[in-house]
Formats: sequence, C-alpha cells, structure tokens
Amino acid sequence: MDSVETARRPALWANRNFALLWAGQFVSQVGDRFYMLAFPWLVYGATDSALSTGIAFAIYTLPYLAFGMFAGIIIDRFDKRSVMLAAEIARIGVVLLVPVAADYALWSVFALSFVMASLTVLFDPAKLSLLPDIVTEGQLLRANSLLASAETLTEVLGYAGAGFLLAAVSTTTAFRIDAGTFLVSAITLALMSYARPVRATERAAHSFTRELREGFVTIRRHKGLLANTLLAVAIALGLGATLPLTFFLAVDVLGDGGEGGILDLAIAQFGIFEAAIAIGYLTGSLIVAGLARRLPVGRAIIAGFALTGAGMAAVATAGQVWVAAVIFAFIGAANAAGLIAIDTYVQQVVPEHIRGRVWGSRFMLTQGAYAVSVIAGGALAGSVGVQPLFVVAGLVVAVPALLAFLVPSLRDA
Repeated sequence: MDSVETARRPALWANRNFALLWAGQFVSQVGDRFYMLAFPWLVYGATDSALSTGIAFAIYTLPYLAFGMFAGIIIDRFDKRSVMLAAEIARIGVVLLVPVAADYALWSVFALSFVMASLTVLFDPAKLSLLPDIVTEGQLLRANSLLASAETLTEVLGYAGAGFLLAAVSTTTAFRIDAGTFLVSAITLALMSYARPVRATERAAHSFTRELREGFVTIRRHKGLLANTLLAVAIALGLGATLPLTFFLAVDVLGDGGEGGILDLAIAQFGIFEAAIAIGYLTGSLIVAGLARRLPVGRAIIAGFALTGAGMAAVATAGQVWVAAVIFAFIGAANAAGLIAIDTYVQQVVPEHIRGRVWGSRFMLTQGAYAVSVIAGGALAGSVGVQPLFVVAGLVVAVPALLAFLVPSLRDA
C-alpha cells in the first residue's frame, strides 16, 4: 500500500468501514452463539440422544475440511464484501428454516446445519481477507485485536444470554432472534463504502485445480509464510487436545473421577476453566490492542505461543481448581497475543489477489489438525493420563514457536 493511500486512511475508530465491520460482527457473533446452543438443544429435544447431539456438533466442523480451499477461490474471484453480504443473507434464510424443517424430518435439520457451517466457512476467510483493504498495514494488529476482543466478549455474554433465552422462550423464537442478528450484520456490510481493490494485472480465471494449487504454492515459496502456516498447524494439534483434556482435568482434580453426585461439581469446574480461558483471551486481546503500535508482530507470535505451551504444561502441576483457573487465564491471554499476531502476519505478507486461497488452505490444514487432536486427546486420556498429555500438548505448541525464531522473515516482522 503506498504512502498516499495510507495518508488518506482515517484513525481506526474514525474509520467508518472498520467501525461498521466491528459492530456488525459483534452482533452477528452473538447470533452464532445462539445458533450453537439452539441447534443441539433442538436436536436433543427431538431425539433425546447424546449421540445425535454429538453428530450435530461434528457436522458443523466438516465444511472446513471439505470446502476451505474452494471458499478461498470464490473469495479471490469476487468482491469480498459482496461474498460476506451474500453469506449473511443466506444465513438468515437457513436459520429461519431450521425450526420449520424440524417439524418434518430431522435429517433436513442436519442438512441445514451443514449448509450453515458451509456459509461460515465462506464468511470467515472473506473477513480476514477484507480487513487489509479497509485499514492500513500499521493498524492491522490493533484492528485484529479489537475484532478478537469483540468475539471473545460474545462468547462470554452470548452463550450465557442464549442459555437464558432458550429457557425462557421457544426454540423457534430463539432462531428468529438469531436471524435478526445476521440481518444487522448484513445491513452494516451494505453500509460500508467499499470497492474491490484495483489489481495491477487482472488475469482470467484459471481452472479450479490450478487456483487451488496456487494457494499452497504461495505458502510454500514464502519462508516466513510457510513457517507461520506450519506453526499454525502445530498450534491446532496442541490446542485441540486440550478441549477434552480440560474436562478430564476438572474430574481428576476432585480425585473421585466424577463418581456419583461429584460429576455435577466436576462439570461446574470445567465451566470455570473455560470461563477463565475466555477472560484471559479477552484481557490478552485488549492488551495487544493497547500495545499494537509498539509490538513487533513476529516477536508477539513467538512469545505468545511459547508462553501458551508453557502454560499448558504447567496445568499438569495444578493440584487445586483455583490454581488451574489462574493458569488457564494465563494461557488464554498468551494465546490471544499469538493468534492475533499470526493472523496479522498473513494479512501483511499475502498479496490481495490470492489472499482468499491462502486463508482457505490454512483453514483446511488447521481445522483438520484440530479435529484429529480433539479425537486423539479424548482417546489417549484414559491410557496415557491427563497430566502427561497436557505436557505433550504444551511442547507441541511451544517447541515450534521457539524454532520459528530461526526464521528471520517471521521473527523480524
């Protein structure tokens, strides 16, 4: 981006496009939390089956693996804001159809959930690709931090609000409210004064196969981007396992394996741990936003994930709930710094014309690694032990982060 264009960009909160994006995403993500609770609640109410409810959660992850790269091609071929707007409008229709479909056949509800997740797969990389077009490079780290802060806040408030709402009103009403949040997001996107950047050379669209390959080729040829992507995969492998491990830790901390009435207390402790992570992440994202002008992106990546891994290993030594909660809050804060910085680096180094395909490729790789890790963490917890697995997961995150220090183009960013 040249200096003349940079000079024309307003300060971040005075930037109308960013303010609209932030506000719309805050409301839309509240809707996401509603959906993620209302949908399994609907399935469980219809089937009274834990297996069916688990399948409902699993279905939501499949499109990341199936369509991640294809979504990137669509984002690169078309106007990114228009892609996001179309996805939000489509999500409104899907959400309104879910309670109607539930009255006819449960399989149609699962199908709609798959469509909903596919639209999210299209929306998320488009948002990450759009941000460098509406803020300056120097504002990217702070902009990502503020978006991450809003997302974490919606997790804390949105899930709690959705739980109370589902207890107070029908699932149909909850889905209608959910649709309203996506409508607000669509309106904010429509109000943005955004035009697709003029590319130096407009090339004719190639075959899907060639365009898919170009995303991976771009990652492979840039040493810093390759190191960044490999680190992102390692992080997904390490963090994924902590989802089931954190629950088992909550049970083990009690010393009774969750037997009898103790299980209710163990679940409450699991909630405490998850809340601590969210509070830590929110705190970390706000700190990064405040230090954005003075914080080197590369060093933030390395330090953030090295400390995240160290915290994960330290959890294994926690013998009391409050100690574990404090460590989990530390992990959340360190993880926020690393994740915000790692995304900012990609936005800084990847050219606009291929940004969508790079993000799509990364989503596919990281989500696949995360899914494998979640399954492995749950499967190995009983035989290997929760504490040793936390140490291993921490090393999986921390060691690649420290090795990234040997890549100058990433370290010095």
